[in-house]
Parts: sequence; C-alpha cells; structure tokens
Amino acid sequence: MYRQETPKTGGRSRGRRRYQVCWRGHRLRGTTMLLIPLIVLVSACSGGKSQGASTDVLVVVSAPMSTEPWIGTFIERGARLAIEELNAHGGVTTPSGARRVKLAVLDNAGSPAKAAANARKAVDDHAAVLLTDGTGAASVASVTDPAHLPVFICFEGGEALIDPSRWPSLFRMAPANKPMARRLADYIANSRPKVGVISDDSTYGEQGRDALLQAFKIDEVEVVADQKAPARSSDLTTQVLAARQAGADRLVVWASASDVIAAIQAVHALGWKVPIYTGPTGEDPLVRRRLAEHPDWLDQVTFASFRMTSEVGPKPFEQFRANYEAKMGVDLVGVQQDGKQVVQPPDWPMFSYDAVHLIAASLSEGGELGKPLMEALNKVSITGANGDYRGYGPNQHEGVNPSDMYFARFHGFVFEPVADDPLSDTLPSVNQLQD
Repeated sequence: MYRQETPKTGGRSRGRRRYQVCWRGHRLRGTTMLLIPLIVLVSACSGGKSQGASTDVLVVVSAPMSTEPWIGTFIERGARLAIEELNAHGGVTTPSGARRVKLAVLDNAGSPAKAAANARKAVDDHAAVLLTDGTGAASVASVTDPAHLPVFICFEGGEALIDPSRWPSLFRMAPANKPMARRLADYIANSRPKVGVISDDSTYGEQGRDALLQAFKIDEVEVVADQKAPARSSDLTTQVLAARQAGADRLVVWASASDVIAAIQAVHALGWKVPIYTGPTGEDPLVRRRLAEHPDWLDQVTFASFRMTSEVGPKPFEQFRANYEAKMGVDLVGVQQDGKQVVQPPDWPMFSYDAVHLIAASLSEGGELGKPLMEALNKVSITGANGDYRGYGPNQHEGVNPSDMYFARFHGFVFEPVADDPLSDTLPSVNQLQD
C-alpha cells in the first residue's frame, strides 16, 4: 500500500516522487487520505469504472529453488506477500486500467544457462519484472536489456554485477559484497590477524573472495591462505588444514551454506579453536539444522549481513514481520533452543517484497511495461518494509546503503548483533524463539 509524499528538498530524495508502504487502516489528516493505497485512489477518481485492459502484471522469480532452497524460498515468499497485499487492494492501477498481479516461480538450480532460459521465458511472457538471486546475471542482462525488463538481484553482492551503463536492466535490492568486506576488514584489522580465506567456485564465492582480498589489502590485513573449494562441498578438511598450517588465526568462509557447514565441521574435527567469519550464507537455516547436535560449534561463528531494523527504529520491521508471519507463516529453522522452536526472522524476504512494491509504484507512475517502467524506476522511491529508503537513479542501481552492514554472532542457534562493533552494538536483538 502506498501514500504519496511531498518530495523533499535536498539529499537523495530531490526530484523524486515518493511512496510509502503502510500497514494500518484508513485515517484522515487534514484533507489528505493517507493510508488508502494510491493505486486504489486513482481508480476511485475515475468514477470506479474500469480503464480498459486488465492484463495481469506478471512477476517472475528465477531462483535456486532446488540447490539453495533458503535463498529461493525467501525471494518467493517476499514477492508473494507483496502480491497478495496489492491484489487485496485492487492490484495496480495504470493509465490503461486496473491490473491484478500474479507470480510465476522458476528454478534456475544455480545454473547461468537455466537463469538465461528463465529470463527468455519472462520476456516471452511479457513479465513486468524478474526477481533473481543473481545467478548468471550477465547472461540474464543480455536477454532483459533489449526487452527493457527490469531485473532485481535479491541476494548476490558481486561488484561486477551492477553497472547501469553496461547492463541498464539490472538493479540490486540486496547488500553488496564490497561494503560487507570493507566492514569485515575494518572490524578485525586492529587485532592484526592472520587470515585464512576459503571461497567456493560459484559467482557468489568468487566475487566475494575478490571483495575480501581488496578490503584486506586496503586495511593491511595479512592473508596467509587463500583456498578454493567446489560449491556445496561436503568436506573441506584439506582447505581448513592448509589455513591452519599457514598460521591463520582467523578463518573467513565466503561460500555456500554447505561449504560453511563443512568448514565448521572440519575445524572441530581438527580440534582447532579459531574464530570463523562468513558472509550472509552463515545465516542460512541449513547451517543450524546440519549442526543440530553441536550448538556450541556455532558460538565461534560471526556473519556479515545488513541490519534488519532501520534508523527510525524497530517498529517498521516488527510490523512487517507480524504481517509476514500472519500471512506466510512462521519460518521455523528446524532446531530447538531452551525447549522452544528457533524461528528465522524474515529479514531477506524484505528485498523481494520491496522490489514488488517499487514496481507497483513505478507502474502507477510510468503506466506501461518496458521502457516507461524502466524510466519510472529511476524516478520513483518508496519507504521499504523496515523503514529504509528504496530507490534508484539512472547511474545508481544499488538498493542498500553501504553503511547499513552489521555483524551477528551465534549463541547456540540464535544470533544477535555483536557488542564490539559500533553500528552492531546499537541494534536491538530480534526474537528468534517461538513461545
């Protein structure tokens, strides 16, 4: 749902038409009706008559549903929630008429070739938007750029994936690797660590490794081992042992959840007490399920990600979470702590959710799919699910502020912001136990 706000002067909101995702019922302030969706108001102003064509607005998800189910599921569920909300209020109203929104989910299985084929199908089916984890982004862009089909990357953070001058159809609605890697380097640099890096051969692993090595070089963090592994490995004993023998006193694993699990298992099999740092895949519930018999093994694991709550406080995220869990259900991790079920908070679903709402707002502004929608995306912004700004410009297709990265550490199967990082220490803990 949206309300139109007066564009602010100054800052990055200048000259934009802004919309806000709202959560409560109707109320009035002066003569402006605020919490009724703008897309419904447009239809009402026409006397309630249909404006002609009512072709559905198609949202396509292309994600690794079979190979990385956590990633695929959070992209699908966030999009589905947004679509249900939009349709409950009449869908999207464009100058050509009111249009309902529908969802199609395709499995790319982590394959660039399948991702490109899914993109071709999305173009053939006249989709309004393609939501993806980022698999095969360059190949996808070669299909979506000529068709002016906007693509939102909702997971992978490689720096090379976003270049508006080269791939104008690619937008990222997820944290980028570079600021996460820089924050991690800054976080550990003062202790003068000797770092062992393990990455996998996926684009997520390779581009994460590049960002880490650049960040460690800037902060003069010594990298004593740089090991690679196949994606979704079951045994990383060789790589972990090489890092230990090289004298590493920190282990950084930027790889699939399966590789994170294998690294933790190898560390403990070797009896090595070493702090382990990961990228966002450390949060994958699969890690906790596979280590269900050893909750203490996670106590030395810290992961880098984006903060769930915004500068305005925790209330917007709490409202989004309540709505998400009421309609999509609670995401159970599959393990228990203190006799209670551990719950995965819906942090990552916010990205696909915000992407769908941004598309809806842009269609209300631009009117039609293709080039008009692409142009509107560079002018329209919304306030997202957690209260953060979501919007782009012609030369800026990153959706998460670089300053919003934080670190979380596990305590058993529950994670919370670390206390020894200035930003993380200001963030509230988010409940992860089901009463």
